[in-house]
Amino acid sequence: MPLKQAVLGCGRWGSFHLWYGSRIGNSVTGWEPEGIPGFVKLRETRKNMYLEIPQDIRLTSDLEEVSGSDMVIVTVPAQKFRSLCGKLREIDLSAADLILCMKGIEKDTGNRLTEISQEEGLEPRSLSIWVGPGHPQQFVAEVPSCMLIASEDESDSVRIAGLMNSDLIRFYWSRDIIGCEVGAAAKNVIGIAAGILDGLNHSGLKGALMARAPQEVARLVAAMGGDWRSVYGLSHLGDYEATLFSPYSHNRLYGQAIGKGTGMESLRLAEGVDTATAVMLLADEYEVEMPITSTVRKIINNEIPARKAIGELFARPEKEEFPNHF
Repeated sequence: MPLKQAVLGCGRWGSFHLWYGSRIGNSVTGWEPEGIPGFVKLRETRKNMYLEIPQDIRLTSDLEEVSGSDMVIVTVPAQKFRSLCGKLREIDLSAADLILCMKGIEKDTGNRLTEISQEEGLEPRSLSIWVGPGHPQQFVAEVPSCMLIASEDESDSVRIAGLMNSDLIRFYWSRDIIGCEVGAAAKNVIGIAAGILDGLNHSGLKGALMARAPQEVARLVAAMGGDWRSVYGLSHLGDYEATLFSPYSHNRLYGQAIGKGTGMESLRLAEGVDTATAVMLLADEYEVEMPITSTVRKIINNEIPARKAIGELFARPEKEEFPNHF
């Protein structure tokens, strides 16, 4: 009997989850609030600029239709998740695996999304995150990838990875929810940094960025009580190709627009903008030095021109590459 899968948020990533859930044989329902233009078009045409969904996928603006699902996948923007939790408290999630597929941290509090779920009183069967590299455009073209399910309960991670595994996506699992969640969110900030380098015609510095950025993210994860090794896995470093180099990466495109001094039309879709502020809240709280993330935030906030910021990073004191401590 097919699993009943709900997808909350049917934009670029959400529409992929509709498509993928149907591809692996689940009975899929997609939800968005009334009046969202992209969702109206999806209901009318069964397609968007990324893919076409099968006719048997149900699309609704009635959240009650999600109640009783076996699996609820959430793909709304990270900064809107807390308000969605208020609505989710009104439906029965007791038999549902709640899977958060956003890569962000709450801007005003520095809270991780799983923390928000718990603070808001959601009580699903299990709570996990789904992160890792991939773009809908590549998946629908049958380009395979590896991704990650992380939960504090390893048995849940193993079970959900098994349910979602296919010839298109090979899943790994983790019980390091802190490392995977922070790493996945911070990856978008590094994507903006990569785009800035592209915009400045400094793309050759991306190798150095890839070497140094995980160091500072790993320091933060360790200070928060997570496993720093997760930063070098699929949640962060493993997602660099899709974020630092891909033409589909909204965060890279946003950074590139900054570097070139052109318009920033992709601001709405660049999760790393708010995440840069959120990560620095955590860095200050845990007293962790994060020069790359701090520089990206300053550039986004127009506190310093991008080219000057790169110069200041280079003017920092020399240091050992791999000291015996973070």
